[in-house]
Amino acid sequence: MAGIATIEAARSRAKHLQREVDGERRARGQAEAEVASLNRRIQLVEEELHGAQKHLATALQKLEEAGKAADESDRGMKVIENRTDRKYEEVAPKLVIIEGDLQHTGKQAKPAESQCREMHEQIRLMDQNLKRLSTAQEKYSQNEDKYEEEIKTLTDKLMEEAETHAEFAERWVAKLENTIDLYAQKQNQELDHALNNTTST
Repeated sequence: MAGIATIEAARSRAKHLQREVDGERRARGQAEAEVASLNRRIQLVEEELHGAQKHLATALQKLEEAGKAADESDRGMKVIENRTDRKYEEVAPKLVIIEGDLQHTGKQAKPAESQCREMHEQIRLMDQNLKRLSTAQEKYSQNEDKYEEEIKTLTDKLMEEAETHAEFAERWVAKLENTIDLYAQKQNQELDHALNNTTST
């Protein structure tokens, strides 16, 4: 009778362990599903990061184009400045001569005044061109600063999000793996204990 009772107890224990094994399998399946879900989330984050990197590349390209335009503006302004300087050097002596002639000869007053006005008008137009170029250069400089700030903000945001998601994923996977290992260790210990009891009887 004692042997039968021992066998029944072993069978009961084995059934209990089997239920725990089944529960462990379900828990493992849930853990694996959670790991798969987490992997999908990581993939989505990587896709978002890829899209943000493309946006960053576009911003860098715009910055490069703005820099080239600013360089062209600088070169154009230098050309205009050189032309203006040369023109002024050419005009200044003529203005002195014309003003001297006006003081001595009334007959030459009207043609000289007309010529003087034309020269002043040329100088005024050149000054306007210089102002427009200066304004354009300032605009390109502002755009360049804007793109640099946008790139810095975007880069900082991407780095922060990537680090946060990576840390979360690592902690979650480690937790799941630790839980699975604990279940497996407990299951093996109880199975060994039950087998030892059955063998000893």
